[in-house]
Amino acid sequence: MAVISFWNDGKKVVGQTVAMAAIATYLGINNNYKILLFDTKQNSLTFKECFWAPTSSKIEFRDKGKTDLGSGRSGLTQAILSNKTSPEIITNYTKVVFKNKLEVLMDKELTDEEYNKQRTLIKEMVKMANKYYDLVLVDLMGDIEDSMVSAVLENSNLIVMTLSQSLRILNSYMELKKEKKLIGTDKKVVMLGRYDEKSKYNIKNVERHIGEKDIYGIPYNTQFFEACNEGDVAEYFIKFRKVRPSDPNYIFTEAIKEMSEGLVEKIKNLQMQMYE
Repeated sequence: MAVISFWNDGKKVVGQTVAMAAIATYLGINNNYKILLFDTKQNSLTFKECFWAPTSSKIEFRDKGKTDLGSGRSGLTQAILSNKTSPEIITNYTKVVFKNKLEVLMDKELTDEEYNKQRTLIKEMVKMANKYYDLVLVDLMGDIEDSMVSAVLENSNLIVMTLSQSLRILNSYMELKKEKKLIGTDKKVVMLGRYDEKSKYNIKNVERHIGEKDIYGIPYNTQFFEACNEGDVAEYFIKFRKVRPSDPNYIFTEAIKEMSEGLVEKIKNLQMQMYE
């Protein structure tokens, strides 16, 4: 159905990947979408830590007879280079969170040479994934002028620009807008990571500062971030699927719900506009 790319320029840690894990898990539990979390970074352990307990030293990917080609993103790279490709082949190299609902495509110890070879094919991987999954959530970081970053953004149906509540970061973003270096300004929303409502840079003030309306804030939540470190993100959302407003987890889970449903609604509206 759609590719949603979460992107930041890498200049400041903003909690993007864990927010993606939360959003994908919420959607996987509450909808019938087939979802892929696509990690484009070199040796990131965040998705692994979010969904699988640290006692497991090895991530077991599907093989389905493809063990000769490797596993994870590396296996998919080899399959593409060997001309053994079709949209459904991607699922052979993923790790399953919820069967037929949520999968993760990631990688493990990669040399610079291996990663650079992968980067030339990530655009193709994303396009293939979009033909098989209902939603492909891409975790993307790097300079807007990086060819891989720009290629993925250009092929995204929706871009989530991840910012922090920092005047320097907000001004840097505005400078990109001024210089017209941003891609897909008509298909973009903003996410404030590790959001603090008490900051002077709250959503209302940021809206005025950057002149935009589609802004979401994902607050820090201690219990959720502990779950991220213990491989319990799926269990967290199952446990707190329904919480009362008095519960300490309510503000966080409601923020995830609001953004998850908002992204799906935005995708639907953008797709309707294409046919008008």
